[in-house]
Amino acid sequence: MRKITIFSLTSEKPFFMDCAEIAQKEKEMLKKICAFLLIIGAALLCGCKNGVDNSGKLKIVTTIFPAYDFARSVFGDTAEVTMLLKPGMESHSYDPSAKDVVKIDECDLFIYNGGESDKWVENILKSTDNVNAMKMVDAVEMLGEEHTEGMTADEHDDHNHDDEEEYDEHIWTSPKNAALIVASVRDKAKEISPENAAVFEKNAADYIEKINSLDKRFEELLTGEKRYFVFGDRFPLLYFFKEYGLKYYAAFPGCGSETEPSAQTISFLSKKLGESDAVKTVFYIELSNHKLAENLAAENNLPIAEFHTCHNITSDDFEAGENYVSLMERNYETLKTALGK
Repeated sequence: MRKITIFSLTSEKPFFMDCAEIAQKEKEMLKKICAFLLIIGAALLCGCKNGVDNSGKLKIVTTIFPAYDFARSVFGDTAEVTMLLKPGMESHSYDPSAKDVVKIDECDLFIYNGGESDKWVENILKSTDNVNAMKMVDAVEMLGEEHTEGMTADEHDDHNHDDEEEYDEHIWTSPKNAALIVASVRDKAKEISPENAAVFEKNAADYIEKINSLDKRFEELLTGEKRYFVFGDRFPLLYFFKEYGLKYYAAFPGCGSETEPSAQTISFLSKKLGESDAVKTVFYIELSNHKLAENLAAENNLPIAEFHTCHNITSDDFEAGENYVSLMERNYETLKTALGK
């Protein structure tokens, strides 16, 4: 590994950093600069706004689809709910615009997921005044990200990250977690608008009942399932699979940045599909190109199927009013077909 000598203005002794560490620090510094420029731009935009909301409704801003869906289900007609991540957009590559920062600054409640993907949020919240924010990961117990046998590892995984544990951020994929998050949104809604507490209680209870009913159906379908599932894609479904005691193999971890699987991964997954205890369907997730899944399926003469993580949805689904429950019902039918039940 090539080392570069660094001389510090605050220390008499030089220290050493490898090229990868320097690149990482440059990347972190660039993000901080971008966040600073966004805040400056947002401040200029705010100066051109009168801040008046003629609708008289609460303004709720969310980052991703689960937060958006849970918020609109709880607030109902009392609020205008906005999702910053546009339908069809890849969630892990999202960068906020200056207008997005303005929306966050002016809203009554900002709901975001939290975790590594939302580092930009933390920077903005530190630099703006009195933003009422809710972090969804605070409502549940998080799980460490898994790297199972056969996965293609990210290149940055080889470098030291101060031994910090990486957590899987896709908490909502477990219906039980989804119900807990809805309850947390309800409690936050009652804090900011106590006069509508009865509305929030009813709306949340209705949605939680639907989620719990779906959870029971999944339990009936999946309890005792011994076969494993193969994903020719990223795997952001750890919470769902842990909830129902399922086994899996996948090309990449949930937040993996790699897009090209290694030859070893392709060979490993193909071999697994040929074994008797594999579910005879190759799965992929929404908004991916599912090229690997198609190739694995063709090689093993198997069908492919989408498992919707609910992280984001297509424009058509958004316009059609699809929600967390309806998307998870799709998954139920997909699993039922794949398992031959």
